Amino acid sequence: MSEITFLGTAGGRMVVANQIRKSGGMWLDLDGNSVLLDPGPGCLIRCVELGFRPSRLDCIVLSHRHIDHSNDVNIMAEAMSGGGFKPKGILIAPWDCLEGDDPVVLKYVRKYIKNNIFLLREGAKFKLNGVAIEGALRLKHSDVESYAIKFHFEGRTLGYIADTKYFDGIGEAMKGCDYLIINMVRITYDDRFQHLIPGDVEKILKVAKPGMAILNHFGMQVVKAHPRDIAFRIEKTTGVNTVAAEDGMRLKLDRTKAEKDSTLERFIK
Repeated sequence: MSEITFLGTAGGRMVVANQIRKSGGMWLDLDGNSVLLDPGPGCLIRCVELGFRPSRLDCIVLSHRHIDHSNDVNIMAEAMSGGGFKPKGILIAPWDCLEGDDPVVLKYVRKYIKNNIFLLREGAKFKLNGVAIEGALRLKHSDVESYAIKFHFEGRTLGYIADTKYFDGIGEAMKGCDYLIINMVRITYDDRFQHLIPGDVEKILKVAKPGMAILNHFGMQVVKAHPRDIAFRIEKTTGVNTVAAEDGMRLKLDRTKAEKDSTLERFIK
């Protein structure tokens, strides 16, 4: 069974810093492979709370280096390798997560994954057993490398649009997704932060036309405006089945066609 678990849905400084919503990224179970995507603050704690064993991880993927997406990458790499005693797994990350003046992946931790580290860039493709991971598009976000990613598995495609400002070409690059996760931090655009807003999401969905869109990574503006209400309006405007992620929510990916009512469930501790 393939599914996504949203460890947390917080985005933006204030929601993360005050834990108004949990942070921590996403745990993907894809065709028997466990992939951790964007392990932000509290990822390890959320994994334990929700019953996941970090030692089961096969792969960690960073879309970009900002702290709300990468804070727990080192402890999760160590946990993936049984505290470093059983080196295993792979790490996929942009160049500036690994090199330059301020890398976020500590060098001593890299040996815990046997230095199986691969650079995420536009057009790059990686194999993880039956899963293909693709750098679909370089995004435009602040002063960092940020990427949209596609995961191909069991004849389906899961897409992820990480933090970015809107630009032409995002929707085209994300065509063919059965499921598309979109980080939507704000309601109004502010060039200081460069995040998608609801109008941007609508433009993307009208071109990409995924089977289901999942809004994620909510800042304070979105939290106050109620993500479910925004998802409803986006669905009405675009005709694309759209839901808002919640902390601990699981999305089953075992259907050939995304069906909102039968594939979503809230994780109950």
